[in-house]
Amino acid sequence: MSTTTMTPANGVGRAALVRAAQGKPAPSAAQRVPMGIRTVAGPGAETTTTPTPAQPDRSVERLLRVAAASGSARTRNLAEKISGLVQELTGRVDAEEAQRREREAAEAQRQELAEAEAQLARQLAEVRQKLRTTGRDTTAQPSRSRREGAEQRAAIRAWALANGHEISARGRISGEILRAWAAATGSEVTR
Repeated sequence: MSTTTMTPANGVGRAALVRAAQGKPAPSAAQRVPMGIRTVAGPGAETTTTPTPAQPDRSVERLLRVAAASGSARTRNLAEKISGLVQELTGRVDAEEAQRREREAAEAQRQELAEAEAQLARQLAEVRQKLRTTGRDTTAQPSRSRREGAEQRAAIRAWALANGHEISARGRISGEILRAWAAATGSEVTR
């Protein structure tokens, strides 16, 4: 299926330039299609392929060299502008590629760190499990001295109430009551 679309774009001169850049000859009078009309070869339409002559070298570099050597000042100026734009485009593409490589390297490093973090978390879980099974985990149950201190404070509060001292059910026990309890019971106060 062949589609040809022709739209007016800055007159006939531009169309001729586009055809010349593509290496196509100008259409003959029989082939001309009015501007803005689209022709489509439908199903069953015969298409004949004619061998195309060898295409001339139309690379950007060659076109710029030819245009720079042109006798027309306008063509030389256009070649100079395009040459500058090509250099700017090349610089931008190189910068974008460098940024892409940096992003990929950063992402790879993030993945490595995440894997290392997961491995350390597994190792820490194993160590905690071993501590629990060996009974050496001090956070699993309160220490003996803490329990003894709590029991001693409860005994001091009970003694103080029984002996007429004013004491609250919670909070710090005053030094006066601690000294009186130690003197009365002959015990040593542990905190």
